This record gives sequence, structure tokens and C-alpha cells, in this order.
Amino acid sequence: MALHRRNVIKLGGALVVALCLALSAPLLQAQSGKVEVLWLGQSTFKITTPGGKVIVTDPFLTGNPKTPAEYKDLAKLGKVDLVLVTHGHGDHVGTVGRTDGTCDAADIAKRNNAKVYGPAGLIQSMIDLGWLTAEQGVRFGKGGKGSRSITWATRESSAT
Repeated sequence: MALHRRNVIKLGGALVVALCLALSAPLLQAQSGKVEVLWLGQSTFKITTPGGKVIVTDPFLTGNPKTPAEYKDLAKLGKVDLVLVTHGHGDHVGTVGRTDGTCDAADIAKRNNAKVYGPAGLIQSMIDLGWLTAEQGVRFGKGGKGSRSITWATRESSAT
């Protein structure tokens, strides 16, 4: 079968389209993907964005009775890009039940070379304790110099 110029052009065009689709498939999947949210007990969530970034909030895992057994091993979290800590209570930074002088938030950050975002005073304390490097700790607050402003939806509660 002899190839005519028109058929060669059609075949070449079809190959270019197929190659473009094949190379862009991962990009299309990431953009059209869903956010995955995994509850790991109390206020700890593992959030995976459509682009594959992983965020862990208030990592109280190793000493948390509500955490599934497999996730008490922090390595089982896999890659973590960012840790968010809302405040310095032990059940939010992960000091409860630990006797080694550190916390789950710092261990996750060290394992993954991830940044930890939190209130300015808390992040400074974590740096002062040697739990985080200055590069890993990112301070946020209601505003002001040297802080990042993040809007949080909060729920008021009272204990009686």
C-alpha cells in the first residue's frame, strides 16, 4: 500500500494529537480530581488536594485513642507537604502521650521537610524548643508585620 501525501499528513496529525493527549492526561486528571479528606481522630485531618499536595491539620496521632492503628506510625501518612496547627494544646500539636520531649507536628515536619503553619507565639516556641527550624516554622496571626494572615472559620464553644 503506497502512502499518499494526504494520508501521511493525516497520520502525522493523528499521532501528534494522540501524543498531546497522552502527555497531558496526568495534568487533566489532577485538575479535574477531587479533594480527599481523611479524618484521623479528633481534629486531625489528612487533606489531599487535586494537585496532590498533602496537608495535615492539628496532628494528634501517636497518643490519640481515636486514630486508626496504622496511622499511629507517622511514616504511614506518606508524603506531607504542609502541617497546620490551630493552637498549642497537646491534643493539637501531638504531645499527649509522648514521653520523648517532642510532638507529632514536629516529627511529621522533619520526616517530610514540610513547613508548619501556626499562631506566631506557638511557632516561635516550637523553634525555641528545637522542634522546628526557623525555615520550617511559618507564623500566622490576625495581621501585622512578619505574620501571614489566614482566615479561619471557627466555632465558639464553652465548657460548663
